[in-house]
Amino acid sequence: MGRTVVVLGGGISGLAASYYLSRAPCPPKVMLGGSWLQTLEARGCVLSQELLQQEAEKAAATQLGLNEPPSHCLVHLHKNSIPQYTLGHWQKLESAAQFLAAQKLPLTLAGASYEGVAVNDCIESGRQAAARVLGTEPNS
Repeated sequence: MGRTVVVLGGGISGLAASYYLSRAPCPPKVMLGGSWLQTLEARGCVLSQELLQQEAEKAAATQLGLNEPPSHCLVHLHKNSIPQYTLGHWQKLESAAQFLAAQKLPLTLAGASYEGVAVNDCIESGRQAAARVLGTEPNS
């Protein structure tokens, strides 16, 4: 069996996932997206299966040293499936929090749109939001 490879749009979590999964005994898998996909679209590229396969093979070779072409390949395009924060996201969050506090609005923000898109981030966001609504200190 080949190695499983996940190549994400970037960031530390993508590197950690790639490192861990590149050692698992499964067929190779490559996941691309985020700003990389947005750049292709901005250039007017047609997102064909051939282009996506070519880019996935190039990423696997460049980032993980997997130069052998796959024996078979399935390409699936799932646009807008993983949120990606834009430049200035954290400043916008801080501004929104300050506004809510200044206006004393009974509103609590929670979920993937704010401080993390992973399941564990969303659970923690909900736990902290519930604690704020109840007026209790969230347990760590």
